[in-house]
Amino acid sequence: MDLIKDWLKRQLSNPQIVLLASLLLTVFLTIFFFGDFLAPILASVVVAYLLDGIIMRVQKHGVPRLVAVCGVFVLFLLSVFLLFFVVLPSLVSELDKFVRNDVPGIVKDVSNNMRSTYQRYEDFRNRRLPAFFNNSPTSLSQTNETDIASNDVNTSLASTNELHGPQQFFDDTRFTGGLMPPADSTSDGSSYERLTRTVEQELTEIGKQAITLSISSLKNVVVWMLYLVLVPVLVFFILKDKEAILKWFSKFLPHDRTLTSQVWEEVNIQTSNYVRGKFWEVIIVWGVTYLTLMLFGLRATLLVSLFVGLSVLVPYVGATLMYIPIIVIGYYQFGMTSTFVWLLIAYSIIQALDGNVLAPVLLSEATSLHPIAIIAAILLFGGLWGFWGVFFAIPLATLVNSIIKAWPIDPVTGAAKKT
Repeated sequence: MDLIKDWLKRQLSNPQIVLLASLLLTVFLTIFFFGDFLAPILASVVVAYLLDGIIMRVQKHGVPRLVAVCGVFVLFLLSVFLLFFVVLPSLVSELDKFVRNDVPGIVKDVSNNMRSTYQRYEDFRNRRLPAFFNNSPTSLSQTNETDIASNDVNTSLASTNELHGPQQFFDDTRFTGGLMPPADSTSDGSSYERLTRTVEQELTEIGKQAITLSISSLKNVVVWMLYLVLVPVLVFFILKDKEAILKWFSKFLPHDRTLTSQVWEEVNIQTSNYVRGKFWEVIIVWGVTYLTLMLFGLRATLLVSLFVGLSVLVPYVGATLMYIPIIVIGYYQFGMTSTFVWLLIAYSIIQALDGNVLAPVLLSEATSLHPIAIIAAILLFGGLWGFWGVFFAIPLATLVNSIIKAWPIDPVTGAAKKT
């Protein structure tokens, strides 16, 4: 306890650290406890932050801020309109077509493959495996003992037939030829049929639910319509009155906030570079994947390519998981053919070029984080805030990294860091 008290005393003796820690704790608790209530405001702040980078670039060319805000805001509204009234209907239509026409076939193929695998296993267990042991040298050396046992069983069979009849003896002993128990094909078959029926029903139900997933997941359509109206209005006023809002917040902060300003400046630069790079990475990967899958004639091309593009937001994990739908749809459509193999090769090439060429070029100015740190951030913030935690895992990890770099006191010695 004394060690912890000494550490806290060293760290909290610096008012800069206290201010930074208080701000971070306040923001964290506000989002954690009141995030659902403040969702429109938080979403508006995030969107305004992303658009503000574009506005500042336009201002560098001598355009007044109000004119730049209006122009960028109009482009934002057009993008939202295209998303909700062009892209989204196409995605829903393709999803509906895929679920109605292809999912039943995929379920049937999976069921047939399971049945074929089960039959091969039964054939191996009941025929090939006993035949292998019966023809082995050990079984040959035991032939005399087997013959003696067979004679004894046959004698018992004859006596039992006299008392109970052959059918009764077969039912009681479940012997075939007096030596081996037969496979209970009726029991195994019925169990397998129940299993396959259950799998088919579950997969079909999942496919049906996928059509209405976007609708059933909405808590209230009215709330979402309110968001569509409220968020753009908030975004416009946040962009328009940015300076006034920042001055109002600065009234509640001490004048000496060097550490907080230093951390914010670094996080602002790194996050803006990361978001801008990731945006173009998603667009490029989406477009290239769409063209590639369209050349192969893969079904649900727009839907699959969109998720491939969005998968780059979750490093390492997203690209790997997207192999699953491509393999399932490709195998169902092409079977084990050369087209299917080339499809997997093409997707692997896209991912290799993205990870080794595109991402390093677009994100060269962003803070480089170790893969372990990235995965840990995804798990941590994803567990706290779900999808949005995963979405902002890298910027939040960048914030933590910036705080560690800017921390003025050595956590071990307690001495001030050399700058």
